[in-house]
Amino acid sequence: MLSIKGAFKYYSNNFVKTYVLRDVDIEVKEGEFVTIMGPSGAGKSTLLYIMGMLETLDDGEFLYKENPVHKFNEKKRTNLHKHEIGFVFQQYHLIDELTVYENIEMPLLYQKIKGSDRKSMVCDML
Repeated sequence: MLSIKGAFKYYSNNFVKTYVLRDVDIEVKEGEFVTIMGPSGAGKSTLLYIMGMLETLDDGEFLYKENPVHKFNEKKRTNLHKHEIGFVFQQYHLIDELTVYENIEMPLLYQKIKGSDRKSMVCDML
């Protein structure tokens, strides 16, 4: 279902290239539960952001359902993320100006779910 091979991710300034991931391989089959563990700064969050299609690889191969995500442009990656990937952030990422109802409704708006269906889904969650 998801396969990453030879993953490299780095951040650079004019003088130094700092690697966050070096030659990482991971394969996750459908229905499989995976734990990613390591010390602070080891690249766990970066790897999850890449797997969630919120970040890109600097080098390596990323396949999702046999599709070469590493070759996708941002629009195609965002569309795939929006329709295929569920992502729970470590922090709450709530919008303070919105009500609880509106915060729950927000991702459903992006998915263009009909108003009546959205209302029902949000009420079920509450």
